[in-house]
Amino acid sequence: MRGINRLLRGGCLLIGTLLLTGCARSDALWGVVDNLCMTNYQKTDSPAPCQQIYMMPGKEEGISVIQNPRYPYHFILVPTVALAGIESYRLLADGTPDYFGYAWLMRYRLSSVYGRPVPDDMLGMAINSAYGRSQNQLHIHLTCLREDVRRQMLAERPYVTDEWRPLPDKLLGHQYYSRRVEQPAAMGIYPVRSLARDFHLSSPQLAEYGVAMVSTTFDGRQGFILLATKRHGTNRASVESLLDKECAILPR
Repeated sequence: MRGINRLLRGGCLLIGTLLLTGCARSDALWGVVDNLCMTNYQKTDSPAPCQQIYMMPGKEEGISVIQNPRYPYHFILVPTVALAGIESYRLLADGTPDYFGYAWLMRYRLSSVYGRPVPDDMLGMAINSAYGRSQNQLHIHLTCLREDVRRQMLAERPYVTDEWRPLPDKLLGHQYYSRRVEQPAAMGIYPVRSLARDFHLSSPQLAEYGVAMVSTTFDGRQGFILLATKRHGTNRASVESLLDKECAILPR
């Protein structure tokens, strides 16, 4: 038991290091999920230091959920199988878990920390490009939108169509493409697959892109705006920058 406790303390410290400084080894996140969370889950049924592990029915894979120890409103979904990132070929394959859909289901954890429901249109999810990330294990960020990003999304929402098109104005100084999806739930949208299909991108080419998804309404109908940007110049396609881990947008 002492050995397990030492591992858990070390895991929490490692999580804090890789989430806050970005200076940990690029395989540190995978090490936490595979060596700590999964090992502890299999031995004790506890997912610690992860918040949750959900194994897919009939499959030997699942998802883990990690809470940032410094920013309690920031959660990260990580597959329990090794996947490099957005360029992983499995993201384009049929039968691959709907990681964005599952990440969206985890938003209840953020509301639980906040103490009351958080409006969906204040939240966002993001997966960085291969050039805008510090960890080479697929992970999706779930937290609040930056307030200025939310305002721009509301203002430019009428110009977002069913096809991928450039936003009228730059977003945080960079060119973004957007697409609207009108449906009440995030399951079944597969934003990375949508981008690859419509832009005719192979898995290696996806490494240049970051993808985000935000909730909104279109004339009162629930839906989502998909966002994507490509690495260019000073833009590393680190779409995590659209989010605010401190959730300043939430009333205190």
